Parts: sequence; C-alpha cells; structure tokens
Amino acid sequence: MNTGEILDFINELAPFKYAEAWDNVGLMVGSRKCSVNKILLCMDVTEKVVEESIDKEANLIISHHPFLFSKLKSVDFDTMTGQQISRLIKNDINVISAHTNLDVAEGGVNDTLAEAVGLTECTNLKPYIPEGFEIDLGLGKAGRLSRELSFDEFICSIKKKLNIQNLRITGTQPKTVRRAATFCGSFDGDLDSIRQQDVDVLITGDVKYHTALAARELGLCVIDAGHFASEHLIVNKLKSLLENNFTGIEILCSTMEGDPFIFA
Repeated sequence: MNTGEILDFINELAPFKYAEAWDNVGLMVGSRKCSVNKILLCMDVTEKVVEESIDKEANLIISHHPFLFSKLKSVDFDTMTGQQISRLIKNDINVISAHTNLDVAEGGVNDTLAEAVGLTECTNLKPYIPEGFEIDLGLGKAGRLSRELSFDEFICSIKKKLNIQNLRITGTQPKTVRRAATFCGSFDGDLDSIRQQDVDVLITGDVKYHTALAARELGLCVIDAGHFASEHLIVNKLKSLLENNFTGIEILCSTMEGDPFIFA
C-alpha cells in the first residue's frame, strides 16, 4: 500500500475539490509512491505529533488541519515549520491533510458532530456551494433530538459526548431543547442562518466576542464547546473508516494532542 492509495480513498470520502478556496488540502509532504507501513491520525501536525510518529514508526500522518496553510516562500530550518519539515523528510514521513472538504462531506465533521449531539432529520444549516460547482454541500447542520431535554440535561449530554468539562454559553437559555444546530470548528458569525432555522441552541466553537454579544442581544443561545472538542470526534471515525477499507496496516490516533486551552 502506498500514500497514493490512501490519498485516493480520502478523496473519495471527502473530495479535495470541495474544500474552501482559501484552504490547503491533500498531500502536504511526501510522495504518492511512498510505501505506507503505519498511519498516525491527528487534528494538528505539531512537534509532539511528529515526535510521536517517529517513535511509533508511523510514516504517514493524516491531519485534519492543514500542516502547510500559508504559502511558503522558503523552508528555513531555523523556523518552527522549517524544523518540522526537515524532521519529516529526514524520517521519510508523509503528511496528508483533509480540512474543509472533510467538514462538509457526507459523514464528515459536521455530520459527526450532529450525530454526537443526537440530532436526527438533519438539514444543512446554511448553503455552501464549492467554487465551480452547482452542488450544495451545506455548512453546519440543523435537526431534532429524539426527545425533548431540559437545558441542564442537554448541557450534561454535550459535555459527556464531547468529553469536556466546560462550555461557554451566551444568549437566552431555553427551558427545554428539542431542535438544535451544529457548526464544527470556528463559527463564522452568521447568526441570521441560525434564526432562520428556528432552533433552540447552536453548538459550535471559537465564538468571537462581538458574535457572542450579538447573539445575546438577539436572544439566541449559542454554546461554545471549543474548536478542538467540536471536531476531534472525526479522528476516531476516520480511523474506523480506514480500518474497514485497508487491512494489514496499523492505524493509530495520536495520544500527544489535546485542546490547547486549559481552564484554571
């Protein structure tokens, strides 16, 4: 098995052409021809993840967030990114990143978050039509819970399913929750799309101050679970999908990453 076969599988699962125009997805470092002996899955390619890949002899890293995002004009080994590139190349480690294409794909990050929250009968929260295409993939999801929950019950459920201890909440808290919306990663601040869906709450991450203030003024309940928690579920799901399609190769989830924020 080589990197190209894994790359093609991910492209079938979440076509790279569906990524946002500003995004960078696909093969970041390496060669399609490189033979793969072990895969390490992660959210971000950090120094600790690179070290973990070396220690565990995984020569393919698949990350959600792009390893190379800004355009490189040079590879300076005295910079953090340059040092990581150097270590990856010296240790024959390939890197694939699947970002916004995986967010919007069927069964991708947004669907996985909605499923974890317990939403059914889901529709797209807002339209997303990739540049050059006519298909509406949608950003975020809106749906119904299988049964109505009190707000406190809903909060406890979110914490348990996302494996987190804290949530940030703004806006008017409903007494009960029956309809909810999800938007993985960084919320884009489009509160109008939330109002149009007639949902009780929105679960998302990285809510900016002025967006939180506007939500409060509008009486919309927005729950900020954090960027990491709202997306990390996809790592284990991707592991299962890869294991079901590729046998005879070990696939690991990184144990050296977590939410960069702590609560004191």
